[in-house]
Amino acid sequence: IQAFKDPANTNTGGNVDNISTTDMTGQLPQSSTRRDAHGLWPTIDGKYIHINDRIQNVVEVFDAKTSELVNTYDLVSADGKSGRYGPSGPCRAVSVTDDAGLVLNDPAPDLMEISPDGKYFILAFRGPAPVTVAHAAQGSCPGVGIVEITENGRSGKLVGVLRTTNTVDDAVAGTMAGGHPYSGSERSDPHYAITVPKWD
Repeated sequence: IQAFKDPANTNTGGNVDNISTTDMTGQLPQSSTRRDAHGLWPTIDGKYIHINDRIQNVVEVFDAKTSELVNTYDLVSADGKSGRYGPSGPCRAVSVTDDAGLVLNDPAPDLMEISPDGKYFILAFRGPAPVTVAHAAQGSCPGVGIVEITENGRSGKLVGVLRTTNTVDDAVAGTMAGGHPYSGSERSDPHYAITVPKWD
């Protein structure tokens, strides 16, 4: 699997495919051409690796043996295949709406794990006022995303969002470089979602 390191590590300069040209299109999902691979997890059988992209709101699926990209699915449409052109997925229905300029249906997926039965990925979705990596992590539906794994591990689709909320402003939000200067009150900003098996 290819990985590209940004010139200033987490303070990205918009590096494109490990070449010197920079991409200064920001992080707004409908206009940015930047990428930000962040969380990854294998399927329960170890055949595929799913990798999140926080800016593009997609998941890239790689063959674990060959490192070949075998599929890409989105986290914004109901079917995981239609992008912003098809019916909206569950993030849109629970997006923050107290700032008219904030892009809705923007999950901004962070770290993830797989459910104990191997049927779902559980993902953290970032909020509109991220405290860390604000240059690439601004989202509209903070909470826990539930992705149903489909096509025998080669694909998936977002089937639910457990929305979180926090209006206690006890940490300074980062600078929304290339994002929207959010002026609302939501401060929920999950970074990681874990699964715990139930013991009988």
